[in-house]
Amino acid sequence: MKQRSQWVEDFEGNNVPETVVSSGCGGWVNIEGKERAYEAVSGHSCLNLGHGHAELVDAAAASLSNLSYCSPEHLSPSSIALSERLSTLLGGNYMIKYSLSGSSSNEMALSIARRRWQALGHLNKTVCISLDRSYHGNLGQAQYITGFEAFRVEGRPDNADFVHISSARNAKTDELFSLAEIQKQIETTVDAIGSERIACLFVEPVNFAGGVIVPPKGYLKLLRKLCDQYEITLIVDEVITGFGRSGTWFAFQQEDIRPDMVTLGKGITAGYFPLAAVAVDKAIYDDLQQHQVPLKMVITMAGHPVGCSIALKAIEIVERDNLCSQVTLNEAVIRSTFNLIADAPIIGDIRGFGHMWGLEFCDFNGHSSATIAAKVAQECEHNGCIVAAADGIIRINPPLNMSQDECDNMLQVMINAVNNAASQLVAG
Repeated sequence: MKQRSQWVEDFEGNNVPETVVSSGCGGWVNIEGKERAYEAVSGHSCLNLGHGHAELVDAAAASLSNLSYCSPEHLSPSSIALSERLSTLLGGNYMIKYSLSGSSSNEMALSIARRRWQALGHLNKTVCISLDRSYHGNLGQAQYITGFEAFRVEGRPDNADFVHISSARNAKTDELFSLAEIQKQIETTVDAIGSERIACLFVEPVNFAGGVIVPPKGYLKLLRKLCDQYEITLIVDEVITGFGRSGTWFAFQQEDIRPDMVTLGKGITAGYFPLAAVAVDKAIYDDLQQHQVPLKMVITMAGHPVGCSIALKAIEIVERDNLCSQVTLNEAVIRSTFNLIADAPIIGDIRGFGHMWGLEFCDFNGHSSATIAAKVAQECEHNGCIVAAADGIIRINPPLNMSQDECDNMLQVMINAVNNAASQLVAG
């Protein structure tokens, strides 16, 4: 294999087999030396509308020819328009602060939460609570917010200002905690730390990277109530779940709550340009302005006019083509199809909603769950369907505009791969 200058490894720091993706069209990619394959995980959960969407390409070209760059200290027509559009989609009365990635959005949200409390005279409110199966990025302070041990950056020291509590799923029993159990855990944690020291609580509506953990209904409502009770800033990370992947624009909207902040990324431009943002309740913004507390967080490429133009077009397409409703319809098909393999001896659990799904494998006949998941993933890719396998779980999160034929093909490839692996392992 030719030695290359590009450094590539996976989330867990492992070297990966060289995969050169030469081109893409819709949800499909061409890989050098292999047959074309369907992106069942949308790259990294960002390719919402597939490759080469003509309207997105045209929006990018028009923006590049009109305004190729704009300082983050200035405004552009597209950044203004996108801010208004995002605020409206989120429920209104949000201020939009642009960043460059999900990690930088979460780091920025953390800083905003802490500075707001400091501006109000609560100097000791610095502690950040997040979940033990969470992923909020692995750069800067975002690496401390991330709770999932598999994504822990080597050499990262423990930090008393970052506390990780259990996700909605009991790691010992693999069952969901009840809302009463979740409330008791949070109240115990708050009592131990002291609410006067807690600045914020980060939560993903679904811990996708952490194992596709779907909390019980009422979970976000409960967190909203507790954060109000203890004066804790509620930050909802919609970097993966946002922009239609749950069947609504944002997953938190399914519980009719209003977060204090929402972090956005990935699908904001359908993966066509690096762009991310933090939506901040205007009351928080007003507190910082009134007390003259600046953020001093300027990112050179944040709010890039090309990215904002693409994002506006991506939002227009999702809305015009009713893709949120299509995701809900696809969810029913995916759920019923996966039920066909729920009793396979190598399957431990199947869970998900919207387009976000996970097949959790179990140790079987002397083979570890991670080995089995990798084997199934390899067969899927061999048969033209790219899935993500890690920690014994296969994840999918396909493009929003997946056709019925593409959905059926993706599911059939996965069903066949699971059944084939089960048959081979049963036979010994």
